[in-house]
Amino acid sequence: MRKFLLASHAYFAEGIYSSLKMIIGEQSNVSTICAYTTENYDLKKELTPFIEDLQSDDELIIITDIFGGSVNNECMNIVGETDKKIYLISGLNLPLLIELISKQFDEDSMCNIIEQALQSAKGIIQFCNKVLETSKIIKDDEF
Repeated sequence: MRKFLLASHAYFAEGIYSSLKMIIGEQSNVSTICAYTTENYDLKKELTPFIEDLQSDDELIIITDIFGGSVNNECMNIVGETDKKIYLISGLNLPLLIELISKQFDEDSMCNIIEQALQSAKGIIQFCNKVLETSKIIKDDEF
């Protein structure tokens, strides 16, 4: 089974999961960790059950908010210490998440699915003013 864990500073993970549910519905295999919301928060302690509960045929895809941030760094430590099938992605955003969840049942390898989802999500990030400007230029040139 493919499982997803959204991990972020504060409540971003819960918020983006709420948006995901609104768009594609409840996902029983998606969990969230909202780190550092209390004093003396122990992220490693929060992550441990997700790792320990993995069966031999399970895959865990962890998506963190910021590369190099404390949440991502702790996840990198855990991934580096285990031989379980764990994939770590940073840069949590809604297009990436939708793409990953919608392809979770594909027969393709998780690495390929992740690479494709990253490319798709990057294409969605746009400077809309430039898009409008280009669109206006094209419209003006048509006359």
